[in-house]
Amino acid sequence: MEKFSNEYFRKLANDLKFDLSNEEIEELKKDFVEVEKQVELFETIDTEGVEPMVYPFEAPTAFLREDVVADVLDQKEALENAPDVRMGHVHVPKVVK
Repeated sequence: MEKFSNEYFRKLANDLKFDLSNEEIEELKKDFVEVEKQVELFETIDTEGVEPMVYPFEAPTAFLREDVVADVLDQKEALENAPDVRMGHVHVPKVVK
């Protein structure tokens, strides 16, 4: 049994509200196999003795600026162009199951 079946991709596409042709499914299956090979390649790398990193930089990130509050809109101004406002929030239709 193949790992990624046509039904898997059809269900995934349906859940995300779009359709896939058979050709698109075959392309996705090939892409997923390639990604899987790349992940397997990463798993072969010897990381023994490598200290885990939280940040990808060794030096402190001094180049990041401090947040400065400027030009703040109040709630009324922020919502005045929204087409549908309910209880002080922008209301949008549900797009995902």
